[in-house]
Amino acid sequence: MNEVKKYGAYLGVLLAGIFLGYLVFGGNKGDDQLHQKSVASEQYTCAMHPQVHMDAKGTCPKCGMDLVLTNALDESLVEGQFRMTENAMALANIETTEIGIGQLDGNTLRLSGKISTNEKTNAIQTTDFEGRIEQLNINSVGQYIKKGSALGTIYSPELYSAQDQLLTSVSYKETHEKLFAAARNNSGLWKLTDAQIEQVIRTKKPISRFPITATVNGTVTEVMAAQGSYYKEGDPLYKVSNLYTVWAVFDAYENQLPLLKTGQEIRITSSSFKGETLNAKIAFIDPVVDPDSRTVSLRATLINKNGLLKPGMFVEGSFETATADQILTVPRSAVLWTGKRSVVYVKPDPDESVFQMKEVTLGNALGDSYSVLKGLVSGDLVVTNGAFTVDAAAQLQGKKSMMNQKGQGTPLNDGSMNMIGDVDLKENFTLFLMLYDELKNALVASNGVKANSDAKKLITELNKFDGLMLKADTKNQIDALKNSANRMSATQDIKELRNAFKPFSEGIITMAGSFSDLDQPIYVQHCPMADNNKGGNWLSFQEEIRNPYFGNAMLTCGSVTKTIQ
Repeated sequence: MNEVKKYGAYLGVLLAGIFLGYLVFGGNKGDDQLHQKSVASEQYTCAMHPQVHMDAKGTCPKCGMDLVLTNALDESLVEGQFRMTENAMALANIETTEIGIGQLDGNTLRLSGKISTNEKTNAIQTTDFEGRIEQLNINSVGQYIKKGSALGTIYSPELYSAQDQLLTSVSYKETHEKLFAAARNNSGLWKLTDAQIEQVIRTKKPISRFPITATVNGTVTEVMAAQGSYYKEGDPLYKVSNLYTVWAVFDAYENQLPLLKTGQEIRITSSSFKGETLNAKIAFIDPVVDPDSRTVSLRATLINKNGLLKPGMFVEGSFETATADQILTVPRSAVLWTGKRSVVYVKPDPDESVFQMKEVTLGNALGDSYSVLKGLVSGDLVVTNGAFTVDAAAQLQGKKSMMNQKGQGTPLNDGSMNMIGDVDLKENFTLFLMLYDELKNALVASNGVKANSDAKKLITELNKFDGLMLKADTKNQIDALKNSANRMSATQDIKELRNAFKPFSEGIITMAGSFSDLDQPIYVQHCPMADNNKGGNWLSFQEEIRNPYFGNAMLTCGSVTKTIQ
């Protein structure tokens, strides 16, 4: 019996040892498998060469930089999503905001517009005679003409011939009175006054140059007449408008129409008359929606007795709305512009450092926000600070981003762009161009502190070009860019920043023009009034004009002169 107990104890110890051995060695084996699976799910890439992907830590085969973790095989993410490390988020100071419906300041809807002439007071000054204009007294827009005043002189062969016939009939006036009366009433003389006809008869000399007499009152808004040109009777010479009243014309998106109605109060302001507010009412809402812009025009009539309001002047209209809860808005700082696209980054889960790009269709600016027509829903958590850094992380991981619409694991700089003679330069240029766009936007906002900071970032990127094998002329271009960037990094004065931005932009435009097969168009835009009316160019991802040389003073002054595709 004792031996049975003894062997039973041995057996119990043996079984316990086997069990413990299983836990130790079996557990380690499981940990190894989990570790192997974890390692296998990690991928590394190069910050400067995102097309490089490695399964283990190391250095970039192109530039020698340390590779960074991409989390490319994170199975918990759906298509288009990517993860950022907590450390990266902290360094980028990323902030998010939950967007919602009705987030308007005091239920105020703000629309951009401009002053135009009151079409009801517009008129056309025409010629009275067929002939050649010998002299013009009114030859520029803005001059005022008064009804009955002389606008110039005209030579009319037809009228000269009619006068000659009149003088011939004078010789037989006594014997052929009816013939003389017929000559005097010749249709060619109907614009002559009785005094002029009597002058011709008395002096026996035809009048060769006749005055062009104004038939309307108003300010000239367009000059169509040219001295020395030949015109037919009734041809237009000037467009004239009585600017005592003008129209303020605004564009509203179709989803904003329920908030607007005829007779509604408007407060109108402009950077041209800061501190002053004009009150008006909506006089007319266009019944037809523009099929391209999906907007409707509305207007108000303004009294302009002091001539403060000029046609073409930009204004902003503020409308108090009782049902502003129908409008979904997103903060301006959340929106990234690229060509005709506007994108934001959303955080699907507030507890996870996961992000996803969404393209949005925006409406009017509403204070510090945009109305959202498409792409977002109430409750979405959007990135409002650090969106540019999040976009860079998306590019790094080959996800959808500003300049990579398809994503699908293909990093932005995948070699699709080609700079003539300088293949290596393409690796750096796209990020550099995005930093340039940040600088341009800072100048649009007249933010000298931000522009100065962006210039310093650009200098850091320019210095990375030093190690590339570049042509001599390209190196010279980069040196010129450094000089302009150094000027901008040394000041926060907005005027000096804009002066240095002009040559800097010219260099960027030259470099961008050497690329082909871009993912989206880049627009070369021009302001004729920049640099004391010498003009200035800049690049933009969006076709809409946002002037970096004047900011809000002339926000939309300029035009697209070229598209780089």
